[in-house]
Amino acid sequence: MNAPTNPPDLSTRLKALWGASAVPFSPAPSGAVTSEPFTRLSGRLEQLVSIGACGLVYGPNGVGKTLLVRHFLEQLPQKRFKTIFISHSSVTGTDLLRVLVMELGRTPRMRRGDNLNEIRQAWRQLDRIWPVLVLDEAQNLSPTALEEIRLLSCDRPDTQSPFTLLLVGDDQLLPRLKMGINQPLLARLGFCLHLQPWSPTDATAYLQARLEQAGIHSSPFEEPTIQLLVQSANGLPRQLNHLAQRALDEAAILDSRTVTPAHVHSALDLMPWVARV
Repeated sequence: MNAPTNPPDLSTRLKALWGASAVPFSPAPSGAVTSEPFTRLSGRLEQLVSIGACGLVYGPNGVGKTLLVRHFLEQLPQKRFKTIFISHSSVTGTDLLRVLVMELGRTPRMRRGDNLNEIRQAWRQLDRIWPVLVLDEAQNLSPTALEEIRLLSCDRPDTQSPFTLLLVGDDQLLPRLKMGINQPLLARLGFCLHLQPWSPTDATAYLQARLEQAGIHSSPFEEPTIQLLVQSANGLPRQLNHLAQRALDEAAILDSRTVTPAHVHSALDLMPWVARV
């Protein structure tokens, strides 16, 4: 009886075949690789937030919304802004207040009124530091949570919100906010930025940049392979990461120095939710 064969060590093969110093297309790159529209949108977002405007950023899943917003938040000077990033959007209105109290460094209370008072005191303690509240996956916020956010934005004697509100979500966010029940909140927002899928040119440049991040400076992808990857990813960098990484895996398992369209088709077999082109 033959002894079981151990699965190949992909990290070793990636290094042997292409000199990779890290796993290519990993979820956490050492530095963000962005497109020109991505950079332009980030700059526009910084301009709007710097004047205290509230708004939303939306786009399809995997297009890089969270990366965009986190990249933008890192650029804000800490001496001028206090950033609060909340991604657990399925919480109720009451829970959202408690989470916000904790993010502001205070102790949550049982009663809603007490939590509101904690938030007001936290705003005052910030003094001249302007708070920026980001709610990621905002399309999942409950009606009560959206109403609590609206009421918090009204909690000043003048017409200005006491903080900058940034709602971030997928393509369902804008239609949801347009519903009649959410019109009062929508009326308090001053901008809407749409992060669209990347162009084939940007996606192709992204592929090469991510390879170089992993120490691979001579692309193993054939030209038809690149075209198939870019078309299959449909302009979504997250999907492109997964497909390219699986295609490299398939090539490495077969000891092939060149990644062919056949390897991409094998990758697509592992990701049946991705439409074939």
